[in-house]
This record gives sequence, structure tokens and C-alpha cells, in this order.
Amino acid sequence: MASFAFFLFSLIYFLATLHFVAGHGYIHSIVVGGQSYPGWNPFVDPYTSTPARVVRKVLNDGFVPDTDPDIACHHGGNDGTAASASAASGTQVVFQWAYWPGDHQGPVSTYMASCNGDCATFGANDARWFKIDADGYDPSNRQWAAAKLIASGSSWTSTIPAALAPGQYLIRNEIIALHSSTPQFYPSCSQITVTGTGTGVPSGNELVSMQTLYQGVAFPDIYGDSVSFTIPGPPPVRFDGNAGGTPLPPATGTSTTSRDGAVTTSTVATASTASTPVYTSQPSKQCHLASSRKLVRRRSV
Repeated sequence: MASFAFFLFSLIYFLATLHFVAGHGYIHSIVVGGQSYPGWNPFVDPYTSTPARVVRKVLNDGFVPDTDPDIACHHGGNDGTAASASAASGTQVVFQWAYWPGDHQGPVSTYMASCNGDCATFGANDARWFKIDADGYDPSNRQWAAAKLIASGSSWTSTIPAALAPGQYLIRNEIIALHSSTPQFYPSCSQITVTGTGTGVPSGNELVSMQTLYQGVAFPDIYGDSVSFTIPGPPPVRFDGNAGGTPLPPATGTSTTSRDGAVTTSTVATASTASTPVYTSQPSKQCHLASSRKLVRRRSV
């Protein structure tokens, strides 16, 4: 009996640490108003008896293509969970990723969607989403948002809009990795019950479907000599004249000219760029081949 218990413990430990070898990431936990909630661990939770998580399930730590119906909340994330984190409007939410490899560079964004009632029975694939923040590429220091996330201990902080009407919502944090020949989307969704006296409701032109958000978007070659990128989707919601519910500092993002002469901008907040170093590393083994093929293809053009 003792040997079986040791074997079971060893198996769970191996599965829990497998993601560090695999080289991708998932939301390990979220911190809402200072309170930490464990995320869904795809390597352990399916095999153990775990309480309901506020973070919806993900099948694994891999990516979802933008053509997949499950791009909203990853495979397994369409279905709701019985748990929800409570947060007053204006509260900060910290998304703590278990790991993020340095070569997986790209934009980061956070969206929310009303569950129109109980999130436990709300399907994410049919949700209409509004943006609360997003960051792309800063040409002044050649830094992607994913590098800032890594430098912050693989975490991303968003703020629930201060004027948002109370109710149950999904909050979705996503990293898009552009190291391969096609973009790789890594979404994660959590359930939040927003409290407060806000009355803000997104307008129709502020709402998007994740299944169509990235249609026609031109993602750049991150290894190119000149990188140009415009953050997809609508601007962050502005219920009271302040994006994300709080005043934003002056943008420091600058424009850069791409090879075809088009000029685009990527807005970057001052607080994010002043003390964040540029993160560099060797490509992870899992995606080294895909990155190499992209480099070879670029050299042959």
C-alpha cells in the first residue's frame, strides 16, 4: 500500500512539473484584490479530486489556432465552473502563468465578457467580448509585451473597469506567440463576480467575437529587421473617459515603418516600459524546429 501511495505521489509530481519540460505555459493562479485562486492544472487536476476552480479548464499547455471554435477559452474552457472570484469594480487582477518561454514573443491582451447571468452555465464560445487592456510591440526598445510578462515573473496585471456594471463575467488573458510560421494563441478564462455601483455596459462597437477577431490580421515576422504591428480589436472600453477604469499615463509607443512602407503604432504605457529589461533567451526545444524553418524561409526570400 505504501509503495502504491509513493508511486501515485511520484506520478502526480511528474505531471505537475511536466510543463517546465514541455516549454509552454498556462495560468497557474490568479490574484483578485489580493486573494489568490489556483488555476486549472491540466497535468494534475484531471486525475485528482479537486474543488471547482475559478479558472476554466484547459486541455493542456499547448496553443489553439485562430480558426478553432475554442479560441475563446481554449479546449475545455467553453463549459463553466461552479466557482467565481468576487471583485469590486476597479480591482486589479493578476494572471500568474506557470511558465513562459523566452522565444515565444508576441502581444498580450485581456478581455471580459458578460455571462448574462450565471457563468456556471454560460458557454464561452458564443460570448461577446470587450477589451480592457492590450500591449503589443514597442519599437523604441524592440520589446514585445510577452517579454514584459516574463520580466514580471510570468505575470500580467489588468484592472476591472471602475465603472463596469455589477454581474458575472468571464475575464480572458491571452498571449499570442509569433516565433513559428503561424501565430499560436494561448487563451485562459476565469470567472469573476463584479460588485459595485457602476452602470457601464459596453456598446455594440466595443464588442467582438473571438472567432472573428483575428480574421485578416497581418502578424509580423518577429525576426525581421523592421517590425511593425497594430494591436487587433477595438480600443479598451471607456465608460467614464478612462480606459480600464483608471487614468492612463501618456503613451510612449512610437511608430515604425514596415517593409511595405505602412506606418503603424503600438501603444505602450509609460509604467510598463521604464524599468522592464528586454528579455532574451535561446528558443525552447519544442518549437526550435518551427522557428528554424521560419528563419530559413525568411533568408530565402
